[in-house]
Amino acid sequence: MNDRKRQGLEKEISRVIGTVLLTEVKNDKIRRLVTIKETTLSKDGKYVDLFFSILDIDEKLNKEKLIEDLNKLKGFFRKAIGSELTVRHTPEVRIHIDNTAEYGVKISSILNQISKKDSE
Repeated sequence: MNDRKRQGLEKEISRVIGTVLLTEVKNDKIRRLVTIKETTLSKDGKYVDLFFSILDIDEKLNKEKLIEDLNKLKGFFRKAIGSELTVRHTPEVRIHIDNTAEYGVKISSILNQISKKDSE
């Protein structure tokens, strides 16, 4: 599969998964706190890696349970991809968590604490 076609499929898969997260997922926590961050399709098109971002400002969320729930939705995501896209083989979904947004919020709060100490 050439790079241009793969990049187009990645964008379409990302759009499909984002729409499914907003409209068809019944789990309210996943619907409110999880967003699709990145989609990577393997060179042969057999696997798609979905990177999700969990936005939890209070850090009181059980992330392991949320990751487990996302893994339970793999077949649902694959079915949605297969029904929306016309590809010969629907790729197998692999779930990954991207912690960059959480890490950025943590760094920002640390910098705010430092600036408050300096102003005192």
